[in-house]
Amino acid sequence: MNIAILRVCGKCEDLERLRKNYKFEVYSQWKKGDPISKTKTFAESGFKVSIPDGSSPGDMIEILSSQLLDLSAQRIDFRDYDVTAEIDIGFGIGEEKQFVATYDLSLVFLELAVKCGVSISLSGYPVDEEDETN
Repeated sequence: MNIAILRVCGKCEDLERLRKNYKFEVYSQWKKGDPISKTKTFAESGFKVSIPDGSSPGDMIEILSSQLLDLSAQRIDFRDYDVTAEIDIGFGIGEEKQFVATYDLSLVFLELAVKCGVSISLSGYPVDEEDETN
């Protein structure tokens, strides 16, 4: 399991300005004050963009590189819109196909992320083989 999402947060007007200039395939969005749970609300507005899953860490980096290259080609730097952008990468560990996962983030990849104003977050999750087959 190698999954990623792009999370973009900021003021509504800044997010709208960004979305006019770049057409994201948004699968989730919220406004400041919307409930997260029964006791918490969002501190700022935002949206999430789905990124295709990768079959391996290397495949995921290729997919993310392609996404960042697309943003760069369209001259998208999230900082220019006064919003924050983060790519959250989640990967399963402990399964037969991927007992251990290593993500090699090259300088070229990191420079591209910085150029687009995107931070990177990596999280490993233990995977139960029974859960994967059901």
